[in-house]
Amino acid sequence: MKKYPVPDPGVPDNRSAARYLLWLCRRQWQSVASGAWWGALWMVSISLMPAVLGQAIGSGIANKDADELLRWTMLALLLTVFIIVAGLCRHRSAMANVYAAEYRTVQVVTRHVVKLGATLPRIVASGEVATIGSADIMSISGGFQNLSVTVGAVGAICVVGVILFSVSVPLGLTVFVGTAVLMAMTAYLTKILHRRQSAYRSTQSQLTAMAVDITAGLRVLRGIGGEWSFSRRYRCKSQSLRRAGEQVARVQSWFDSMQVLAPKVFATVVTWLAATFVIKDELSVGDMITFYGYAAFLTLPLSVLGQAANAMTGAYVSAGRVAGFLRLEPEFPAVPAGPPLAATAATAQLTDGWSNLSVPRTGLLGVVCADAEDATGLAERLARFTDSGSPAIGGVPLAKLPLPWLRKHVVLVRNEDTLFGGPLIRELTPPGRQADRATLDKAIYVSAAVDIVNGLDDGLETVIENGAKNLSTGQQQRLRLARALAAEPATLILVEPTSAVDALTEARIAERLVENRRGRSTVVFTSSALVLDHADRVCMVKDGLVTAVGTHRELLAECPAYWAVVNRGGE
Repeated sequence: MKKYPVPDPGVPDNRSAARYLLWLCRRQWQSVASGAWWGALWMVSISLMPAVLGQAIGSGIANKDADELLRWTMLALLLTVFIIVAGLCRHRSAMANVYAAEYRTVQVVTRHVVKLGATLPRIVASGEVATIGSADIMSISGGFQNLSVTVGAVGAICVVGVILFSVSVPLGLTVFVGTAVLMAMTAYLTKILHRRQSAYRSTQSQLTAMAVDITAGLRVLRGIGGEWSFSRRYRCKSQSLRRAGEQVARVQSWFDSMQVLAPKVFATVVTWLAATFVIKDELSVGDMITFYGYAAFLTLPLSVLGQAANAMTGAYVSAGRVAGFLRLEPEFPAVPAGPPLAATAATAQLTDGWSNLSVPRTGLLGVVCADAEDATGLAERLARFTDSGSPAIGGVPLAKLPLPWLRKHVVLVRNEDTLFGGPLIRELTPPGRQADRATLDKAIYVSAAVDIVNGLDDGLETVIENGAKNLSTGQQQRLRLARALAAEPATLILVEPTSAVDALTEARIAERLVENRRGRSTVVFTSSALVLDHADRVCMVKDGLVTAVGTHRELLAECPAYWAVVNRGGE
């Protein structure tokens, strides 16, 4: 069995749902071909059994020939063994198709999430990504699971048709006409089901996004008394989803009923016709048994085709959603590798043209904003989390620098950044690096997070929940700072990094941060006097522009706007 995930999933064809599914088929063509081969052998072998049993009855029992009976019985036994072996191989290949489609889709979606980066929450609801990562991926893998039996069912119907034509042309025509009618009914219901499933999935993702938003902002909603309003909206959207689900279920019930009833009716008609031919001496008893066996057998491939059509409809809808997500582009255009500042990366000066803010090459710069939104916007511009403004580094616009290079040298830490679940040591270790305990221990000390690590059962090996929900806000804040410090970037940008810790811890962090970041550039957006007092220089930003520059004490004495913001923050 091949190991998954594969090292390189490849570049997906996201132009349409059909092209994405075909791309998956090409990428895993070996397991698809193997599944089709064994599926055909398995189903065709089953389709031969009624003919063998019919010959055993007609040539052996009806003619009282023991040798013929033994010969056909042994052939039936060998065919049974082959059916079992082929079935096992078919199932193995089908599961290989499932895992290959699942993992490859997870890989390309995850890779695209990383590519979108900070653009993702601006253009895609969180519920949309959650739906793709669960329901849609399962639907795509379900479609690939049915590929092998689909090929087998088509092959079996063809074999049965040939056998029946060789025995009786009218009955052979009956089989093919009946099959065509059933397939037409399936196609009609599949089209309706496809349309209604698409509407259902769209409503489902909207409801999931709404649930995620309500959960994330429940504390705020309760604070402003808005939980009942959002509750009513959720109930309305939930009822819309229920109605969409009923529409799907209504078509699905007809679809499932047809899969059960239509093949049975078809088998009954074929058996009745065969019986009338026997009465007219146009068929032998053995041929009658063969036709009866095939009438019963045909319910299997026809049901398989119905189930496969249902599964492929779901896979097509889900593939369309995945392809649509993969077509989303980040706000930041790709830039060829090979940054022009490689030789001076550690000492290049970061500037913002809109606000006239210049970040010194070394030292701690404090930035105080009269409007908190200015702090967030300015910090995101400096780190190129948005493509607005005219920030530059070493005189080169950030828009002309490759994002991987920029993310390595300029790191932004915000309080809304996520701590992912898993071992804490893995979460604090910079991506693409081996865990360096000395560096991690130093970062944990500077961020005053030693007590957090010591308080965990397994220290750094402790598995934390996704979002670190088992830790307090202040603990999460310190661990986010430790994670950034461990990366040792040339420029570190912090937005209110100590807003959730006590004054004593805040003073320790400020003092240690200055020593730890000596020789590198650090920008702290804050209104905390404890932090600002340790800054080498402080800038006052009002109405989006730098209006005053100096030390903390100088600005307290000379800038009333600065005094007002700092004292407000200290209250």
